[in-house]
Amino acid sequence: MQSKDYTYKLLEDGQSILTTLHWAEEEKNKHRPIAIAFHGGGFTIGSKDMIPRAQITSLTEAGFVVVAPDYQLCPGISIYDGPLQDAKDIYAWCKTELPAVLANDTKVKADPTRIVTIGYSAGALMALYLGGDSDPPKAILDFYGVKYLTDNFWFSPLPMLAQLPPFEEAFLNKVYEEGVISTTATSLEQSAKSQTSSKSKGMPRPDLSIPRNAWLFDSLKNGTHLQAVVKDGDYERIDPVRFFSPKFPPTFFIHGTKDDLIEPRFSIAASEALHKLGVEIRIQLVEGESHGFDSGMDSSDAQFKYIQEGLDFLTSHVS
Repeated sequence: MQSKDYTYKLLEDGQSILTTLHWAEEEKNKHRPIAIAFHGGGFTIGSKDMIPRAQITSLTEAGFVVVAPDYQLCPGISIYDGPLQDAKDIYAWCKTELPAVLANDTKVKADPTRIVTIGYSAGALMALYLGGDSDPPKAILDFYGVKYLTDNFWFSPLPMLAQLPPFEEAFLNKVYEEGVISTTATSLEQSAKSQTSSKSKGMPRPDLSIPRNAWLFDSLKNGTHLQAVVKDGDYERIDPVRFFSPKFPPTFFIHGTKDDLIEPRFSIAASEALHKLGVEIRIQLVEGESHGFDSGMDSSDAQFKYIQEGLDFLTSHVS
């Protein structure tokens, strides 16, 4: 598998927003579909290196060019102006610029008429949001995603984080001194990027000595996170369920039944709502699994079959 970084967006301050493209070495003349994968991290932490390696490999072997973008992170910017705008921009870049850039640089041909989106947790909101585009993706894969943003769940303290120690306000507020950034280098990224056989599965423990990490988990603990990253209180504007209609793309949901960070009932509700509209949907509730269970999972793992079903679902819609 080959990989290379490209700039897909330049900010006014000159900051480059990067994406990594991954593709398999095969017949160059074959026009390949495109899969855009948005990492998770509460819209606050993370990078393009968090996309699970085994899933990238599976998709490239199925013929995809996998696009893993960084995006502007909250709370220095709102979800609407940062992550969602970047999602729209990388989608447009894949349609208009990626094919020529990749062909000129590597001779690999990408087909901008066959794009699918994938998202993990916060990134799944971005993947679903593009389903409301006038020319939407051919299919969407949602891993334990954020949605139904007016539900009280998003404004309530998280019991699973109740034992998190308190932090000094001055320490937490250091996150605002960073301004707008588009990538972080934390234990989450390093775990995802590692290809050693000894790496653990599931989400690694966050390093709470880093103000940005501490700010994220403290706000989740207190039920103030969504308010802090939406900023203007317009939750419906960024909620992808507002785009649900009979024309919404085929969608596959994957969610662990023991997910306490984002309850599986949200994926169940979304799948039922789309089904009633006549949209092709699939849902895989993985028994006993928690949030981010697929992180670090190898294709040889018994549970990977559930993930592979979702990846095959995407392939079936661009074949």
